[in-house]
Amino acid sequence: MTKEDYLLKILQTQRNKPKKLQTGKASKYPQGYFKEKKCRHCGFLFMPKAPSEYYCCDFCKDYGIAEAYYKRAYNLTIKEYLNIAEKQQFKCAICGKDNFKMAEHHSGILVVDHDHKTGNVRGLLCHNCNRALGLMQDDVSILSHSIKYLEGATTIRKE
Repeated sequence: MTKEDYLLKILQTQRNKPKKLQTGKASKYPQGYFKEKKCRHCGFLFMPKAPSEYYCCDFCKDYGIAEAYYKRAYNLTIKEYLNIAEKQQFKCAICGKDNFKMAEHHSGILVVDHDHKTGNVRGLLCHNCNRALGLMQDDVSILSHSIKYLEGATTIRKE
């Protein structure tokens, strides 16, 4: 997998209406027209259909929305996310597996694992490993006790 392939998976998570289905028209607004704008992502000049239209195409729109989410939630750019994913060979940092689609509408991309106290990003994980850390409260002692338990556990059977 390449960064470009993974970027497309990230952008598939966007659930916004495609630009061709947007219903805004300049005639709906008092001045009846809009001036050309620069796309916030690529800088291309385009003619918006509404004052709130900031992107020239669906790719730029989806990229911009995804970028805003990662910036707001994790202070991370998509390029930084992709660099981390590439370092991890697009696999979970804990179990080493690809993430999976939980439902048809999910993209299957790795989720950002971060320290809830500091906000620092630790890596990218599959859904299950990320949930496991959360359920174990990110507590190393609970995790080490879990390992000791699994290593020494025997099956108890009632007959």
